[in-house]
Amino acid sequence: MLLQKTLHMSQPLRECRARLASIQSYRRQFLMVTRATVTSSKTVDFSFRGPLGFEARTVLLSVESDSPNGQYAFESVGGNINVMGIVDFAEIRPNCTEVTLAIHYEIKNQVFAWLDRHVRFVDSFVTAELRSIRAHFEGIAASYLEHERVMPVLQTAAA
Repeated sequence: MLLQKTLHMSQPLRECRARLASIQSYRRQFLMVTRATVTSSKTVDFSFRGPLGFEARTVLLSVESDSPNGQYAFESVGGNINVMGIVDFAEIRPNCTEVTLAIHYEIKNQVFAWLDRHVRFVDSFVTAELRSIRAHFEGIAASYLEHERVMPVLQTAAA
């Protein structure tokens, strides 16, 4: 199956690319991921939970890319799901980067592959994880001092 997702991040292109490339900084933000262990600079031991006891397991490898705009390509080795994909970055405005994720995957177990074609649980998984990542980075990017106090009671009293 083929999935394509696009999200907008409130960071400059270079910063956005660097943050997303550093999975160890946000892997705990994933909702349904059971493992995202960086085993080297170019491999991630990866697994996630699906419905009815399905747990996808694979090792994701970074693929060398000569792309001038810094696309990241990846593919999987082993496990019970084959994955290949590209992450593309485009600067929309100085502090707005569009991130496009294109993934082609194949679940090896025919029962779960059939279930995914009908229920689309991998699509739901990818959407939920991208929302979680975006919320995490938007929270980091926003300065606490730039926002109004939510509870005025906690503001310091004038003497």
